[in-house]
Amino acid sequence: MRPRAASAAARLAIVERQRRFAWELAREAQVAAAQRFVSGKTHDLLNLVQIVELGAISLGERCPADKEVIDDLVRAAEDAKRSLESLMEVARPQAIPVRGPAVGPTIARVVDELRLAFDVDAHLAIDPDTATALAYDELEHLVVGMVLDVADAPRVELYARERVIGDERWVELVCGVSTPINGDHFDLRSVEVLAKHAGGELARSDRRGGGGELVVALPVFTDA
Repeated sequence: MRPRAASAAARLAIVERQRRFAWELAREAQVAAAQRFVSGKTHDLLNLVQIVELGAISLGERCPADKEVIDDLVRAAEDAKRSLESLMEVARPQAIPVRGPAVGPTIARVVDELRLAFDVDAHLAIDPDTATALAYDELEHLVVGMVLDVADAPRVELYARERVIGDERWVELVCGVSTPINGDHFDLRSVEVLAKHAGGELARSDRRGGGGELVVALPVFTDA
């Protein structure tokens, strides 16, 4: 296979893998939206059940002759309340941040693959042990998504560095090109979702001397 054909094949493989990940990310977002919907509706039903329960207790005080029927209503309401509370716990899982892999070595491996298809110049000024809350595949696809969004540029410069803002440490990923960044940000949709997932953010800015930059800031993971 000639070099140009090999580069095209590598680019196609990277893009296809990125698209599959984007679809999976979208599916997870839909599941999360469905969970929020179920949790909200379950909360409304729980309120109604509590009204029935309180009403049955009040009715029992006024009509002691119907105590057996009232007791059945109260027990049914209590059973329904327990079931709805369990459903709410399932529909509203608690996401616990987990330490991801070291950022520097991960980006170095990702860049090695990207160079098979794109002209990427990486500058890693980051502690070897610094990590975020992103898993390996999430960090990989975030970096790939940044590069794909500016892949039409003749050369892409990728910087990974640490910054201290206030009392917090941040990892800053900067993807810079010498040409203007176009308005098609398809690949940045997943990047923005992943950045927010890790407690960070995505920004775009003009580059000094011309061109543009994509900047993703991610908080450094700490056990505290």
